[in-house]
Amino acid sequence: DVLVLAGNLADSLPQLRFALTVLKSKFRRIFYVPGNHDLWVRRVTLQTILKGENVKDEQRSLVDSVSKLLEVLQVCDEMGIETAPAEVAAGVFVVPMFSWYSRDFVPRERRREMASQTDAEAKVTIDPWIKWPFPCGSDDAWKFFMRMNETALRATLASKLAFERFTDKKAVVITMTHFLTRPDLDIDWTVPGIWDYVGCDGLDEQIRAIGSNVHVYGRACIGPKKRELDGLTYVHNYIGSTEKHRPGMAPFCIFDRGQLVPQQQPTQEKGFNFKPLERPVEEVPGRRFGGG
Repeated sequence: DVLVLAGNLADSLPQLRFALTVLKSKFRRIFYVPGNHDLWVRRVTLQTILKGENVKDEQRSLVDSVSKLLEVLQVCDEMGIETAPAEVAAGVFVVPMFSWYSRDFVPRERRREMASQTDAEAKVTIDPWIKWPFPCGSDDAWKFFMRMNETALRATLASKLAFERFTDKKAVVITMTHFLTRPDLDIDWTVPGIWDYVGCDGLDEQIRAIGSNVHVYGRACIGPKKRELDGLTYVHNYIGSTEKHRPGMAPFCIFDRGQLVPQQQPTQEKGFNFKPLERPVEEVPGRRFGGG
């Protein structure tokens, strides 16, 4: 089996390696794209100590989130986790694509329509541990990642055309990004300012340029598992944080025996045995200093 992972596995390299090791023991091939949490460069602070968080202080060894990205890709390479396009069966291509959010992804008109009046213009900080070397930070990062995709997209298109030249069958292209590719996909409008941190418009042009049949994305943690928009099927089968776990969670099949997104999903004899974890209770630290 081939597993497609749309990012946000862990915020430190040791945790990422652990997660991928577990998954690699279960699946023959794994395709992965990093999400925003995967590129955090965290450090130990007084707040993390008081909360009892086991934080890996990566700011001592990593310069910024680009260096973190390179380390993430090296971990994947060492473990046999695939981050580049590949043909997984005859004429079936899986295309991982890098992505980052752009601030103008969701138009102001849609913000005012979907969010409350006070929230529509809210400015929040979602990724405090992201550090870019670019002059405009995240506003340059999405352009950087889209340029990174260009070589992979050209290679995929060439391979697809070569396959179709010598057969009467059409190639199947499955693309994947962490961030959303179009603003009409579902997001959690109850989180003020989240619309500045969820997607990038130009990504949809890239996936359609190579004739994607199914696009897998992450980030949103809300909405249906699949929906069709303008002839393309979008798949979002999230795990999410603990409070978003739900009974019946299972991998979602997007290609089986020549069929795309089969209506009858494959099952295991004893099920997937997924039991949602209870959210840990955060203890309020007692007062250690001063009187009283």
